[in-house]
This record gives sequence, C-alpha cells and structure tokens, in this order.
Amino acid sequence: MEDRLKFHGNERVKRVQEIRRRNRRKRRIWTGLILTVVIVVFVTVMDQNGLFDMFFNKKVSYTGNTEYMEVKSEDGSVSRKDLIALSQILINHPFTLGQEQLVEGKPSGPMGSGGFVDWVYLNLTGEALSERSTEAGPVSTKIWHSSSPVMESELKVGDIGFSMIPEGSKVNHIGIYIGKIDGEDAFIHAGGVQYKANGLEDGRIVISLNNTLKRNNKDMSGGKFSPSAPSTQFVYYRRPNIEFRD
Repeated sequence: MEDRLKFHGNERVKRVQEIRRRNRRKRRIWTGLILTVVIVVFVTVMDQNGLFDMFFNKKVSYTGNTEYMEVKSEDGSVSRKDLIALSQILINHPFTLGQEQLVEGKPSGPMGSGGFVDWVYLNLTGEALSERSTEAGPVSTKIWHSSSPVMESELKVGDIGFSMIPEGSKVNHIGIYIGKIDGEDAFIHAGGVQYKANGLEDGRIVISLNNTLKRNNKDMSGGKFSPSAPSTQFVYYRRPNIEFRD
C-alpha cells in the first residue's frame, strides 16, 4: 500500500512540476513580448520628440534642403511658402551673439537672432526688417518697431516672436513663426548656448516648439535635424508690415 501511494504521489508531483515549468515558460515569453513592445514604444516616442537625439545622438545633421534658392520678388511681396523654405536652409548654421551679416545668398559666418530674421527678409524682399525702422538700438528693437502687434491666436507664418518688450540696449531674442508641428507653434530662430551642438558650442539655428516642454527635431517639410532643440519662450508677437501673397 505504501509503495502504491508513493508511486501515485510521485506521478502527481511530476505533473504539477511540469505544469509549473510550462507556466514559467509562458510567463517568460509574455514578459519578453511586453518588454519588447514597451521598448519599441519608448524609442518611438523619444525619436518623435527628439529625446533620442538628446541622449544618444550628438552628431550634427540635417536631412532637409540646404541649397540657397532665389525667391526675391520684384514687387517686394512675400510668399509664406518661400519664407519657410528659405529659412530652413540655415538649420544648424552657427550662432554668435549680436552678429549681423546682411548678405544676399547663403551667409558664411555665424548669425545672431536678429541678424537671422533680417537675413530671411532681406533675401525675400530685398530689404531687411530693421532697415524699415528709424528707431535706435539693437536690431531686435528695430524689427519690433517695423512691425505691428498680434495675438498668439492670430499667428501667421512670417510673424515674429519676441522674448520680451524692447528695453534700452538689451538684446531681445527673436524668431520667425513658421506654423505648427505636432499641434504646437513652431519658430525658427538662431539660438544661443541652450541650443548648442558638437562643434557649435555658441549655438545654432533650429526650429523649436514654443512654450512647451517638448523638444523638436523636425522641419516643416518632413526633414529631420540633429541634435533636437529645446523649446522657445516667446511671449510677444509682431507682424512685419509687408505684403504676403498667400
């Protein structure tokens, strides 16, 4: 009797152990699948928000067009589509505080935020925005006075964002509104050390999302740049006194 009980007991234990082994294998498979899905989603979200570049990719690159294009109109009017295309060719171009290089064609040296805005409009209309003002002071102040105020809800491509109201000789950080990216207002601007990259320690020209915690690595044409850019904090908005065709 004891031998029979012992035999049946051992068979039962073996069956229980086999079931447990199968369950452990299933749990390992499901755990692996779930972890794989989590990793894929995590990397995708990081890449979409530019976080992957921030942590893992320090190489400076841009997949969009960088060739200069002649878009200046004879009557001084501006195409918003041309403004976007022209401004984007300088993505990852170097920044230097207060450097203003007003040239027709692609600049060779670094640019400040005011100089970049002036360069875009000079190459669109033949006249820099700052040249339309009689006010004294930094380029950003002159651009302020050659434009009219608009609300954030009224922003159109080509409007200018300012980080503060002009104050004496203090330089004001400014950028050009170029539309929405992933539902967020996007500005292209020449940013300082906050936007630095390898070999561009003083900063560079980037497209940033405004007043958000999100980083950005996209342009308006589907291209991507690296490293991704932190947001801007523009709170005042002005519209250049220029005729837009579209």
